[in-house]
Amino acid sequence: MKNTILPGGLALVLAGAAPAATTAGSWNRAVDLGATYASGNSDVTLLTAGFTVDGEVDRDLYAASLRYAYGEDSGTTSSDSFLGSLSWRRLLDERSYAGLRLDGRYDALADIDYRISLSALYGYFFIKNEKTRFSLEGGPGYTVEKVGGVTDSYLNLYAGDRFEHQLSDTTRIYQSLSWFAPAEDLGDYQLIGEIGLETVLTDRLSLKIYVEDKFEAQPAPGRKDNDLRVVTGISYKF
Repeated sequence: MKNTILPGGLALVLAGAAPAATTAGSWNRAVDLGATYASGNSDVTLLTAGFTVDGEVDRDLYAASLRYAYGEDSGTTSSDSFLGSLSWRRLLDERSYAGLRLDGRYDALADIDYRISLSALYGYFFIKNEKTRFSLEGGPGYTVEKVGGVTDSYLNLYAGDRFEHQLSDTTRIYQSLSWFAPAEDLGDYQLIGEIGLETVLTDRLSLKIYVEDKFEAQPAPGRKDNDLRVVTGISYKF
């Protein structure tokens, strides 16, 4: 399943543009709404909606994101998915931290009725300054899911990275990758990644292009293992 929003269609994306690095005591909030329509050999419609917030209070780092996408291609559903994440990280010193992370996913086309994972984590900032942040983290957790009509629960392992860099006063790049796998079967893993570029146009508006990819090493029967979405549009910060 592939969904692409490109300037050749009608596209509107209103999304919050987070700064390169959250400073102590600050909060960044964003609501994103998107719509694309293209006609010709096929009629394609894709609607997206999301919410993100992150902040730092004393030594505590908070982050939450919700994203929903629904699309049709020539009358056939091409996307119906929800992805959410909530995390708390406590700085142990200037570089290291520990915390908890809650993830949820629903994807009709991947035959995922629900997948909810709660993971404990330990992480370290290998780079942490005004322009660049890069950290690696990981830990054990527990997952409950219903995939391919089968309900299951298991101990899981989580690993991930977070990177963002301010290229200039107006342009930044960012990337994140999350890996989840059952502790008893590391080959049955899932990857969720995103990489993007954002250029500020005004105090409120910016141009944002990002790629989101979700990969299932062992997808539900009859389903594809990879879901790639490329999005480009206008971002709105408030």
